[in-house]
Amino acid sequence: MEPVSGAPCEQWHGAIALDALGALEPGERAGLLAHLDGCAGCRELARELAQTASVLAFVDRDEMSATASVPPALTERVLGALHDDAVASRRRRRVRAGAALAAAGAIAASLAILVALGAPASPRGTHTEVLSGPGAARATAVLATRSWGTAITFSERGLPAGGVYDVAMRTTTGSWWTAGSYRTVAGRTVQAQMSCYVQLSRITGIRVTNAAGTAVLESVAASGTRW
Repeated sequence: MEPVSGAPCEQWHGAIALDALGALEPGERAGLLAHLDGCAGCRELARELAQTASVLAFVDRDEMSATASVPPALTERVLGALHDDAVASRRRRRVRAGAALAAAGAIAASLAILVALGAPASPRGTHTEVLSGPGAARATAVLATRSWGTAITFSERGLPAGGVYDVAMRTTTGSWWTAGSYRTVAGRTVQAQMSCYVQLSRITGIRVTNAAGTAVLESVAASGTRW
């Protein structure tokens, strides 16, 4: 049975999860968008799951066991299941509620693996940003609130190999604070743990600069606004 307009929000959660994976049927997506238009709670859930799915794009299953303190079999099973669910759902003409909830569970399990890569953090105290630039390189920064400021789990792939890049945070005052540096590796996703002694609520932008000080990747909130 497909969700209908006005139905309890729980009935839409599976569709939201599949939409985050890009696996929701066009006809069902139209109904979901209609619901999201009038439901702030589900819009927030959709935003969070979309951010999670964007982070998963940087996870390489072949490299995962070397960097994560997660059993290799579990890593392969969760990430593999997530991909397989997305492929299989595109072949279905109708998505059943049970399959949708399974996809939502796969996203939640994958998010747990990503958190295991860095410092433990409460989901309520985190924020994820995707950085982009003029080329094909992309990066993701997961920011987590700490008593002393903000911890950052940073992932990047695509910048020229062997370069040293700085990652900085912009504050509400317009100042930039360097959180850390990393060196790129050919053909691999680089992950680094960084820190910034500025509270997450005061951070309004992230950028990556090269040795010449030129910004090559960034994500900055509009002037006068916050994430």
